[in-house]
Amino acid sequence: MMRRFVLPGRGTSTLEIDYETDLNEQQLAVVTCGSGPKIVIAGAGSGKTRTLTYRVAHLLERGVPPAGILLVTFTNKAAREMLGRVEQLTGLSRHRLWGGTFHSVCARMLRRHAGLLGYTDSFSILDERDQRDLLKLCITDLDVPVKQRRFPSAKVLAGIFSLQANTRQPLEELLSERYIQFIEWLETVRKISDRYASRKQAANAMDYDDLLQRWLEVLKDNKQIRDRYREQFDHILVDEYQDTNIVQAEIVEIMAGAKKGVNLMVVGDDSQSIYAFRGANYDNILQFPKRNKTTEVFRLETNYRSTPQILHLTNASIEHNKEQHKKVLRAERADGMLPALIPCSCPEQEAEFVAERILQLRDEGVALSDIAVLYRAHSHRLSVETTLLRYDIPYEVRGGLRFFQQAHIKDLVAHLRLVENPRDEVAFRRVLLLQPGIGNVTANRIWNAVTPQTSEGDALVGTFENMDIAGLLPSKARACWPEFVKTIREIHAFREDPETAISIVLDSGYREYVLAKFDNSESRIEDLQQLAIFAGQYDSLNKLLEELLLLGELYGQEVGSNRQTDDEPPIVLSTVHQAKGLEWHSVFIICLLEGFFPSQRSLDEPGGEEEERRIFYVATTRSREELYLSYPIIRAGGYGASVVQQPSRFLQELPETLYETWHLEEEPNGATNPNGGASQDFDPNVDPIWDDNEPLGEPWLTD
Repeated sequence: MMRRFVLPGRGTSTLEIDYETDLNEQQLAVVTCGSGPKIVIAGAGSGKTRTLTYRVAHLLERGVPPAGILLVTFTNKAAREMLGRVEQLTGLSRHRLWGGTFHSVCARMLRRHAGLLGYTDSFSILDERDQRDLLKLCITDLDVPVKQRRFPSAKVLAGIFSLQANTRQPLEELLSERYIQFIEWLETVRKISDRYASRKQAANAMDYDDLLQRWLEVLKDNKQIRDRYREQFDHILVDEYQDTNIVQAEIVEIMAGAKKGVNLMVVGDDSQSIYAFRGANYDNILQFPKRNKTTEVFRLETNYRSTPQILHLTNASIEHNKEQHKKVLRAERADGMLPALIPCSCPEQEAEFVAERILQLRDEGVALSDIAVLYRAHSHRLSVETTLLRYDIPYEVRGGLRFFQQAHIKDLVAHLRLVENPRDEVAFRRVLLLQPGIGNVTANRIWNAVTPQTSEGDALVGTFENMDIAGLLPSKARACWPEFVKTIREIHAFREDPETAISIVLDSGYREYVLAKFDNSESRIEDLQQLAIFAGQYDSLNKLLEELLLLGELYGQEVGSNRQTDDEPPIVLSTVHQAKGLEWHSVFIICLLEGFFPSQRSLDEPGGEEEERRIFYVATTRSREELYLSYPIIRAGGYGASVVQQPSRFLQELPETLYETWHLEEEPNGATNPNGGASQDFDPNVDPIWDDNEPLGEPWLTD
């Protein structure tokens, strides 16, 4: 039906909004509900953005002034999309609404009241690079020995301080639980934190976390301002509430708390709460009805994205979580194929299956850009990535670089290149700059001295040992130089054993370097461990490096159709976290093994299993049409050992009627044939890939 209402300053506007036609029954109930606290449990693909947009339109229709509505979400992209839809639907300029990310909204309010905190209204906002630069100045002020490998970099310190701000965890407790390698530096880190706070104040600057912390401080300390905003905002709507941290939840609940009726509507999916590692607090959405006693609970359970078969599997999985707001996703779409479970003999066979099935899907008319390969951690993608390169299938890594283009991988490979070719200047300089106390000037001095003494084929270590390199070094670098020469000597001794050579680099102190310099250090160390296992396939550094070069990765080259073209955009490789909010026609979830997905580290933490299951839920709900779940039975354990793995508990707890198992056949050339088809008589107690005629412990492998 046609709706007419008056927008302040606009006169009579005609909105062609037929709520009953445009919305389903559950969405309509949310859009037209009355006053009071509300929580909307919005399942994946249930149209929550549409619902929020129509809710704003309905509030405007009821006479709520635009300035009386506060709409908050998490990312700039989501905020632009939400406000753009409101503008399109109502004709009201988005600039007349109070809406945006938490940080932008808090910054806007702080500009008005900065004087209360000792700031001017023109205060600067530090981005991540500014923050790191200021922290470096603080480290210099305190004369901290940053050249020691175990001391955290400015980037790592920024991550520590941010997590502390968002969780309110005491620094000592935080370091003990998440950064134990830095606990010996506790007092120094505390001093840097204090110095950083005073330098920001002196510079009239705030970082992103300050925008939240300082606005909360204003709200708590100033009743007049608190009451002013409570009076202004008749309705506060918060999207993605499951991702809020303690500070964000407290801000919105304080701003709404004392107003009669508490018109706070929070929208989210507790089953998609997967960011605890960034400080998100699951209790915010779980306990909202308990904190706000008169809360009315709504559910959006109609899924417009996936087939019934995918949703049946998804519902059955998340049902195992005890701490949740119960809901059951129902499909609006017609039936499709059952999700496929693919047990594989090893990671190489799993990767072959993924590549060949992708090519089949392309032949069936599915665009490569509508296909995704998801995994729990980036280190799990190595076999798939190298296989895609061999098959010349274009791909992009969402939210990151290709495996061999990452800094820590380049660092380690540079050691191998240097030993194999002492005249490789790029590798030479990269390795030298990793050594404590060596900068560009010293590296250049060493290079100029060593190069004339090193002929083709000479072992670099011999040159180092026969020259007085110590005289070229600054005093703070001399103590570590013998250890570096020892590392080069040991790598050279294991040129025929690349796996051991990589382990030597890790044990030489590079592991500690990664822990201190990178904010996602644990993930990077897993990458390096997987690289060592990958290198175990080769019997010399020369062959390993040649393979990397042929793959086009060592020097960042593009191979064949891996160059993106308008004709064939790439498939996506992504962690599940990076894939949240996205969707594809076909999704492959790989490496579904105990200790991998779910992550063993997460299982050791309180509530870890349920969060890991929520991550699995997010992964499965990314697919519209086809869902493939795979795992390798055998994984290389390093140094030639093979380890039998258990499939993920998330697979084992699924009813067998919800998927079909595909038994892979071996082609004479060693390739995988996924056309073995669906098996309707799969016995989960019988391993489908073992040859019953072979003794236990000797699986046949693809290569």
